[in-house]
Amino acid sequence: MTERVERPKEDLIVSHSIGKHLALAPVAFAVTEGDAHTLVYANALFRNLQSAGLISIGDPADARQRPIATDLTAVLDDAARHMQTVRDAVVQSPAGKTPRWSCSVWPVADSTDAPKRLVVEVRDVELIERARERQRAVAEQLLLGALREQDAAGDAAHSSERSQYLATASRDLSLSLDEAATRDTVRHLSLPRPGTWCIVDVIESNGAVHRLSVVHPDPTKQPLARLLEDPWPSTSGDRADVADLIRTLRVAQPTVLTGDSGAELVLAAHGDANLRILREIGFGSLLVVPLVVRARVQGAITFVSREGDPPFSPEEISLAADIAARCAMALDNARLYREADALRLAAEAANQSKSQFLGTMSHELRTPLNVIGGFTELLEMGIEGPVTEKQRDALARIKANQQHLLMLITEILNFVRIESGRMEYHFGRTPLADAVADVAGMLEETAKAKGVTLAIPPGDADVVAWADADRVRQILLNLIMNAVKYTPPGGTITLSCAALGETAVVRVADTGPGIPAGRLETIFEAFVQLPSGLTDRGGGVGLGLPISRDLARAMKGDVQVESTGSAGSCFTLVLPRAPLASSPQASVADRAEARA
Repeated sequence: MTERVERPKEDLIVSHSIGKHLALAPVAFAVTEGDAHTLVYANALFRNLQSAGLISIGDPADARQRPIATDLTAVLDDAARHMQTVRDAVVQSPAGKTPRWSCSVWPVADSTDAPKRLVVEVRDVELIERARERQRAVAEQLLLGALREQDAAGDAAHSSERSQYLATASRDLSLSLDEAATRDTVRHLSLPRPGTWCIVDVIESNGAVHRLSVVHPDPTKQPLARLLEDPWPSTSGDRADVADLIRTLRVAQPTVLTGDSGAELVLAAHGDANLRILREIGFGSLLVVPLVVRARVQGAITFVSREGDPPFSPEEISLAADIAARCAMALDNARLYREADALRLAAEAANQSKSQFLGTMSHELRTPLNVIGGFTELLEMGIEGPVTEKQRDALARIKANQQHLLMLITEILNFVRIESGRMEYHFGRTPLADAVADVAGMLEETAKAKGVTLAIPPGDADVVAWADADRVRQILLNLIMNAVKYTPPGGTITLSCAALGETAVVRVADTGPGIPAGRLETIFEAFVQLPSGLTDRGGGVGLGLPISRDLARAMKGDVQVESTGSAGSCFTLVLPRAPLASSPQASVADRAEARA
């Protein structure tokens, strides 16, 4: 290799300028001059390659002394000859030894007559390939990541679309419990794929299979679609037989049928005639999904795709199964609601008949009982002749039983009036202490006769309820009579009243045997009696407590009971408290009473 010892001043300036920019370059750079490619500049990397004997320029002797040196002269000659840039020319080491070099050369433009100069860039091919390999690996990872993100975004969009579709279907199915409306919604369902429609077969309560009206998205094909509604063949009426018929379609799980599915396609189409209609309408495939609710097959829904469409995808099959599950639940709920409503109407009709019967019979019985009472009084007066003491005792027993029967009939009539809504109420200010004293006075003799004490401790005498005074006395009469009947001789019945916030209450506490916890609500049911030994009806019909609670609730109050089951019971009448006489609310209440 030949180097110039002395250089013109301008060459030094050029070399200094080039070195300033290329000294720190991460690749090996050099500048040659003239046809001999005299080296006028080389950065540190280029000099290191020369010193290590890895590259040489224009000195064959030097290349022979260093057998691994790669001669770059041919590449420089080619660039100098044509004054064109040579890019990434791969120069092989002698005898195929490594490393290989990638050499790029470009001429330096100069308008003077100075010798031609070339800039040389040398790179290790192996390093370049490793860098490219790393770049490819990074690019592959970035591409895979982008593809995964794209798939995730697609899955999220598909999941959102599926959720929205199911939410819409669920909303439409839940809009009404009317069976006809629910069936109309089901027969209009389809899948998101354009052009799909459905055929719905349901098992009725009597076991018959019924096909709902078919709706086709193309109005021109609707006449043909209606022909698919022919009735199913008659069966024995056994639900199991019909379920077996449905299961012959293999709808224990969703099944996809195409035009070459054979016998299963005939069954799904409901016979050869319907299959011919389906072929005339045109279809790609059938997706038969069971309508299963509470582990019972209730029918099947068949989704039909357009002619020429590909078979249903696994995602569409899964969506169809979810739709079918919602349809099955909606149809079954509508059926149960219809049956429950029918039972309710029948129960209401029976209850109305019962009330009419009780009312009619009660009125019919009152007339002869009143006649019996009248004749008894006439006999006691001696109209038919003198009456002995024994006869008077017998007449007294007749009259007592006649009064008891009248009382029972009156209870039944009150019960019928309450049930029918014909009971009248006259609301006003009702002092509860006065009502308690009046009823206690009426029953004092009865309590004494049984050996029971009626105790009325001192309390708030100003407790006033807003209620019907007559109905309040009727309730208290029932509660106190009930306590007298069930309290053994020597017992005590305590009557007290108090004001609790916006309510006024009367408590009737006895020392009787008590009521089991499980029967505290049962005693308020009509005609219900507790087992013998717990209470003694005393000839009642079991309507006193039901009538009392109904009357209290009609006055926006209630009758409540507390009992330990062994140490007596306490019945509480709760009523709205009347406003103070001087308050504006009292004036409004008085006007409401006047209107009532």
